[in-house]
Amino acid sequence: MTMDTRWLRTLVLGVVVGGAACGPEDAMEPALAQSEAEATALPTAGGGIFITAAELTRARTRATATTEPYAENARILKGRADAALTATPRPFRMTDVSAITYHWCSPDTDGIDNSLADATGKFTDDADRMRTLALQYAVGGDSKYAARAALFLKTWASQHTPVNLHDLHVDYAAAKLDGQTTDYCSDRPWNFALDGIFQAYGLINASDAYVLLKRNGYALPAADDTAVREWLRKTSEAVNSSFQAWTRWADAHPTSSAFTRYRSDNHLSWGLAGLMAASVALQDNALAGYVMDGTAWTDRRNGAYANPSFIKDVINRAIESGTGTANEGRVYEEKILRDPPIGYSLFHLWALSLIARTAEVNYARPGFWDYAGAGGGSIHKAYTRYAAFILGERSSPQASEGPPKDYRWLYELGFTKWREAQLKSVIQVGTRNQYIVQSIGPVTLVVGEAL
Repeated sequence: MTMDTRWLRTLVLGVVVGGAACGPEDAMEPALAQSEAEATALPTAGGGIFITAAELTRARTRATATTEPYAENARILKGRADAALTATPRPFRMTDVSAITYHWCSPDTDGIDNSLADATGKFTDDADRMRTLALQYAVGGDSKYAARAALFLKTWASQHTPVNLHDLHVDYAAAKLDGQTTDYCSDRPWNFALDGIFQAYGLINASDAYVLLKRNGYALPAADDTAVREWLRKTSEAVNSSFQAWTRWADAHPTSSAFTRYRSDNHLSWGLAGLMAASVALQDNALAGYVMDGTAWTDRRNGAYANPSFIKDVINRAIESGTGTANEGRVYEEKILRDPPIGYSLFHLWALSLIARTAEVNYARPGFWDYAGAGGGSIHKAYTRYAAFILGERSSPQASEGPPKDYRWLYELGFTKWREAQLKSVIQVGTRNQYIVQSIGPVTLVVGEAL
């Protein structure tokens, strides 16, 4: 089944195929400091943003064998890639962005590119096709998939209109932009600025598609390569414009009751995940530092800015520890009872995990998985906490929310880091054939361990 592309309605924005479907943290652990000091240059060959060269070699072997669940994963990947071979790129394009609306509360079915819902939905769909095609090429070696992935990249690079808040004259401190309305479901509420960050889904996959092609022997012509890189840069700046709707508002309102939310919410982590992926594609170490260390990056639309909500700061604020056993590893979305609280917490953990894995695979920075700020919370503690909810050992504070078993795929990532029985049990609550649209794709094929 294909799930709704708007996270407010369905949090696991993936596909289950073949089954049911305020500033830098000063403290740093000595081991983490050492591992980060030993960071190496970007890999130049093999793998992708989320898969190492060695893992790709393993995936190729898995794809040609009959061993399950890998053979089924490979079949799903190829089936989706074959479908994408005959799909036509459909870039989101507006000649007058000043006319754009929000349209987040109901399906946008007018067939016209005129809303943020159109912009994020179309980008999510086509970027998934790009990445699926590029991954099938990397795994199977058939250049027809690479050529089609390149066509999608080139078409979007030449026609896409990224939704950048600076085209709407955003005022971060005042939380205002052109044409602003008041109700959440109105034409252009402040949430328009906040939710433009979900262009990150497309940015993640487009970046991964480009890296999978480039690292695995498919070179775009020089002019096309330059155009794609410029497009990825422009799209990164668009995502960053919404990321800064969170950070710069918080900068300007440190005593507000909403300050904690603007420094802890899952939007921040999803924005970071998109920017982190783009840093790999662009080989932009300053952008990577912006995500990992809170150092400055120069956005051509908004100048240089040192990021206060880099990954360590978000982990420190968003993952709880030391407030009692019942709250150990609790993620911010559960704490404030977002609807549904456990699903939203896992949604946040997903984005944090993407950042941690990208840092490890591409920058030799493995320490984010176990990093704990002053409060003691860590990604590891969150994995441990939410395993119990998926296994049905703990109940959601919202009575209507059952065990979120569709998030079992996320524990494929966790189990590669911590070979713990509880994490293994989560993976085994259902089939291992989930295909995740916004990142990674066939998770078990590319990163799953033998159980």
